[in-house]
Amino acid sequence: MGQTACALFEERQGPPAFHGPREKVYQANYEDVWKAVNLVLQPYPLRVSNMDQGILETDVLRPGRVWILPFKTESQGAGETYKLTVRVIKGSKGGDSATKVTILKDRQLQSDFFSDPKPMASNGLEEKALLYRVEREIQVDRALIRAQKRTNSQ
Repeated sequence: MGQTACALFEERQGPPAFHGPREKVYQANYEDVWKAVNLVLQPYPLRVSNMDQGILETDVLRPGRVWILPFKTESQGAGETYKLTVRVIKGSKGGDSATKVTILKDRQLQSDFFSDPKPMASNGLEEKALLYRVEREIQVDRALIRAQKRTNSQ
């Protein structure tokens, strides 16, 4: 007899490790994107939030404090930390205003008290989820503005 298992309960593997930032360009003005990024980063403790320079940076975080992976991974070391750096850049695309958001997750592992921290690759899921949420916040804001305009015109 062969072994069968329900696919629902199988352990899933995460995506491969990724070095570098994740980025996305939104067809929206800078202020709307800045507002959406700040809404998305509300659960994170921010160390830097400078709208003029277009940069947000979190405090150093431990894995699982704000973001929990949707799949099982190897056990995370006690010395693992990370921080997110978000850059928001004003621009234009095809004559319309556009804004680029870049998220860099800087992961480090310090194996003991005396050793220097070693950089670790990110799987990119947290960054992708944040970029997706920014896009959704922009869409929701636009829908609310359209609904308000319809209400006011009646």
